[in-house]
Amino acid sequence: MKRAGIAALSFLFFSLLYSQDFRQTVAVIDFDASGISQLEATSLTNRFRTAVGDVGAMRLVERGMMEEVLQEQGFQQTGCTSEECAVEVGQLLGVQNMIGGSIGRVGDTFTLDVRMISVQSGVSLMTKQKTYAGKVDGLIIEIEVMAYDLYGATIPD
Repeated sequence: MKRAGIAALSFLFFSLLYSQDFRQTVAVIDFDASGISQLEATSLTNRFRTAVGDVGAMRLVERGMMEEVLQEQGFQQTGCTSEECAVEVGQLLGVQNMIGGSIGRVGDTFTLDVRMISVQSGVSLMTKQKTYAGKVDGLIIEIEVMAYDLYGATIPD
């Protein structure tokens, strides 16, 4: 009987140990728009956020949860494009990392700039830039690819 109890406790301990998710947490703030509408930038940010979740390298705070916490704290995410602001939002959310960026347009050429910032240190951990020439619709694929590039992950077919 004693052995059965010890075995059950051991099983419980190892189940809890292996069920823990040790990945860091990340939240994505809306990308800054320059030369495109804020609606387009928000749509592209949402697509990027989904792709970050698909990569699975970090635990992603969902947009709804993020907005709820920020609203409770009386914080407006709109216009939050600086690293200092991203760190402040990250502290309110209790995440280790924040991702922000910008989408710009010059003529028919678009620029995508993304950075991951450590909330603890305020330092940019990773940055990625991409230039794309074409219609704005093409940014949908480019922004998804950028999420995989940011983590060095293999892009699915």
